[in-house]
Amino acid sequence: MSITISNISVEKLPKKKLAYIEHMGPYQGDTELFGKLFTYVMEWAQPKGLMNDPKVEAITIYPDDPKTIPESQQRIRVGFTVPEDTTAENDIQVLEIPEGSYAVGSFEILPNEYGSAWNEVFEYIKNKNLVPTDMMYESYKNEPGTHPEGKHIVDINVMLQH
Repeated sequence: MSITISNISVEKLPKKKLAYIEHMGPYQGDTELFGKLFTYVMEWAQPKGLMNDPKVEAITIYPDDPKTIPESQQRIRVGFTVPEDTTAENDIQVLEIPEGSYAVGSFEILPNEYGSAWNEVFEYIKNKNLVPTDMMYESYKNEPGTHPEGKHIVDINVMLQH
């Protein structure tokens, strides 16, 4: 499987506030599930004017290690960056993604290539003798339906220990 890598590097990323909905259970490869979750948060955010900023990022956070947590108990947090003063409401929660040094892998991939892309980022971390934290997320850079090959342009970000 050949995935297109733009690059993997260590970058300092700013803190971000994320409004999200959490899902627990199987998610890998379920593009329909991700679509429903993003739509749910978007329908909450749009009437509040939170989607008007061109710098809004669509993000999925992976708080659980798939190697140690059973699939039925794995969580994902799917949502959008929002202004600092945004508050939680009903099942929409907010959290802060901390600023810091991150291994950032930029990829242009098909939906079934996410696992390989994550593996490449962790291989880079290991080869550079870096130590990952448990803060890791994907930041989506395009609407895959608008890509001529249906590819996802995504940054995979893994926070590193100092």
